[in-house]
Amino acid sequence: MQPRPPVLLERLRRKVLSPLFDRLGYDLVPAAPDWSHRPTSPREVATLLESAAAILERDLAAAGLVPDGDVLEQVRAFWSLIPTAPVRQRRGGSGFNGALQLYVAMRALKPDCVIESGVFRGLTTWVIRQACPRAAIFCHDPDLSGLQYRDARARYSTADWSTADWSMLDPAATVAFFDDHVAQGRRVVEAHARGLTRLLFDDDAAGHRIHAHGGPAHPTIAMITGPAHSPEPIRWTRNGRQFEQPADDALVRQASGLIQRSHAFDDLHRATGYSPARLTYVGLHPVSGGGS
Repeated sequence: MQPRPPVLLERLRRKVLSPLFDRLGYDLVPAAPDWSHRPTSPREVATLLESAAAILERDLAAAGLVPDGDVLEQVRAFWSLIPTAPVRQRRGGSGFNGALQLYVAMRALKPDCVIESGVFRGLTTWVIRQACPRAAIFCHDPDLSGLQYRDARARYSTADWSTADWSMLDPAATVAFFDDHVAQGRRVVEAHARGLTRLLFDDDAAGHRIHAHGGPAHPTIAMITGPAHSPEPIRWTRNGRQFEQPADDALVRQASGLIQRSHAFDDLHRATGYSPARLTYVGLHPVSGGGS
């Protein structure tokens, strides 16, 4: 399990630092991941894991993915693995639900190579490695200074993934995972141009849920694949700033024509009680003549 903060430091946080930060309008919380709080009695653990596995089985089927064996056994394995994660994060990045979804999805996809755009502290890289121990992983993030986990076999770059030469990869054996807050429509177009057809996206925000996703990477997959577009743009406000996703967007039209199927996974909150996840699987139409 994750180590507990020192007793004296925790008392200082509660009695002195937290009240000070409250007056300044900030929250000061320990960097303890959500999975450090968990049931331990067998019946409650079984209920959580069985409920999550049932939802994940339905999600995999809806995404057209074949599970890698028994999903419940994978969920049990992940439950045992996640306390050993070398990354401590409470705000930002994936929590238990998102990490579990990524683990099960990667097990089903069985990639030889994984391109990860958006690394943050390294938790998702660690999850991918647990799910795909023999895969080649390529990690791209403009700022790698915050890494708490660096995979010994992965290749790291601060350049955007789209600037790299991927001619040495087999697109059919590669999965791209995007958690980089770049327009998801743009990532669809870039991936298709390189022959990739199997994509995973984090933070896929529907227009009515953008308030829960920070700064949405619009156009998101949900905006691209949703119902017939209204002539009205999607507008929202964040921290006093106004944003807009145009109704008539050439990028939306282009990305929409490249997507063969997509499925937004259930957020798992009702099964586990942990923070909602936002994973979406996207399958693209094959590229005639291969990618570059």
